Amino acid sequence: MPKSLEFWALIISILAIILSIFTWYRSHKIDRARRDDEQSDQNSVVLRAHLERDPGKLVVENIGNSEARNISIRVDNNPILDAPGIQVPVGRDYLIGPHSHISFRVSLNFQIPVPQYIEVTWDDDDSTGKTYRNSLSY
Repeated sequence: MPKSLEFWALIISILAIILSIFTWYRSHKIDRARRDDEQSDQNSVVLRAHLERDPGKLVVENIGNSEARNISIRVDNNPILDAPGIQVPVGRDYLIGPHSHISFRVSLNFQIPVPQYIEVTWDDDDSTGKTYRNSLSY
């Protein structure tokens, strides 16, 4: 009888070791994924856009921790250079640093409709070709 008890104690100990190794592996995998996500968040850009009625501006701001490069902006499905009522500096490459913004003067009158939709495409340290789409409002 004592030999049988020792055998079952050994089996239970081995199963406990296997279970603890499996649990450690899963915990380590979750921690690694969490660290990767935090690193990705630190290297990503978060853009948003809105209109300001006074003094009539379209503002695109980066609230992320990385720089947005190679920015392409479309307003109401037109490139921003062709968008009616939006004054764009000529020959300017758009670059938005972390926690900063760019703004464009918008002519607000009865002859030119207020922009309704914006699409911004950019590259950052995390990836290329990211896109932000949203309706515009005051």
